[in-house]
Amino acid sequence: MYSSSNTKPCNLVLLVGLKGAGKTFTGSVLEKYLDIKFLRIEPIFLELLRQEPELAGVPLEQRGFQIVLEKLDKLAQSHSTLCIESTGTAHTFLELLAALRKGFCMFIIHVKVPLDTCVERVLTRDASAHIPVSDHRLQEINEQALLVDLPWDLEIDNSQLLDEAAIAESVKGLLQEQLKR
Repeated sequence: MYSSSNTKPCNLVLLVGLKGAGKTFTGSVLEKYLDIKFLRIEPIFLELLRQEPELAGVPLEQRGFQIVLEKLDKLAQSHSTLCIESTGTAHTFLELLAALRKGFCMFIIHVKVPLDTCVERVLTRDASAHIPVSDHRLQEINEQALLVDLPWDLEIDNSQLLDEAAIAESVKGLLQEQLKR
């Protein structure tokens, strides 16, 4: 279903967590402190929906995630480490993971936050950069995201919006461990 054409050695940090967990914040911190190129996923889907408003469900996922893969393949030509974010709840998420693993050296980071904190954050954040969802859909997505269980390489408890330097250091340590192998 999905394919990556990347053949250049490249690390990919995948941030997974509830909507409102702080994945975008974490990705921005990694870009700022560690020279990791952070590719935000939601703007890609927002643009796709603007161009093709009839797309929905699995066809939207398939089209959007293939665009994401193409952008990652291109970015891998000039960056040694990339970062993306996901709730991990898409119908085709496991297929996306398989394609990412073929093209990149993957690190999966779980960004943890209590559900009520996430809901509060989503309700108070700038919604223009995020895919709009109803309160009911937000609850559905986050309940599904609570069930996502992957082989985490690192877990970050972002309940209190951690210090940027602490986030950067924990991910830097993870990446340096990989270099030793």
